[in-house]
Amino acid sequence: MKGRYFYKYVTFDENMNVLKLLTENKIKFSAPSAFNDPFDCNPCFSASSVPRKLKPELFARVNWVGSPAQRLLSRQKAVNRVDAAFDSGTFIMNTMSDIGILSLSRTPWSVLMWSHYTKHHQGFAVEFHQPELIPASDDAANRWLVTFPVDYVDKRPVLGRWSDSAEVEVERIFMVKSSEWKYEEEERAIDFERGPGIYEYEPRLLKSVIAGVNIGEMEFDLLVCAVKGFNKKWGASVALYRAEVDPKHYRLRIPGFRRRVNVEQHS
Repeated sequence: MKGRYFYKYVTFDENMNVLKLLTENKIKFSAPSAFNDPFDCNPCFSASSVPRKLKPELFARVNWVGSPAQRLLSRQKAVNRVDAAFDSGTFIMNTMSDIGILSLSRTPWSVLMWSHYTKHHQGFAVEFHQPELIPASDDAANRWLVTFPVDYVDKRPVLGRWSDSAEVEVERIFMVKSSEWKYEEEERAIDFERGPGIYEYEPRLLKSVIAGVNIGEMEFDLLVCAVKGFNKKWGASVALYRAEVDPKHYRLRIPGFRRRVNVEQHS
């Protein structure tokens, strides 16, 4: 099947709301301000002494009033307020609270991912298949979880406070992480309009569910029921697997799972 496969590692919460992934085909977009890495979505900003020349369209939108001297003073005060917000961290903190990000991985085999994001392998991972062609609609990108790969680097990206384009800002703020996180093989879907929240995804994306090595029997039974309910509701054939510890190597086995990604190494 052409397209790409992505995985979301999750853990069971007290009220089992995570099962809405299956019972209501809903998934959570989180605010970057809640991420566990303080450097994530937190680039360095370089100052500029001529913001009006670099961003004339921004200043043109403001209805400055008063004499020329008063207008000049008002512009400078506005620039100073923005610079102060950058320096104090207020700007990035407020901005990062209004954007929703869904983090997925290209691999279901990462022992570290299972350890970090499924509460010591007690949770599960869901597998999504993103087709090459996505139907065109107003909310297609969000419903079909259109993702972009994260770039792993050794140095924090630097943005000009007034000089960089919106495209550069998005790429350097949201799609760059420290190389220490490279093992995550992360891809991100970003929702700038709705922000953080729990939203419906296209049910045709879901292909399988993989239970963790240390999942409890009660939780596994809940997964079984949820998968059966999903398949009945949508006429789907989502498979349920259960990971195992490899008897000889530091890796996981997923009996019956034959996805092409890393099959030669892990199956």
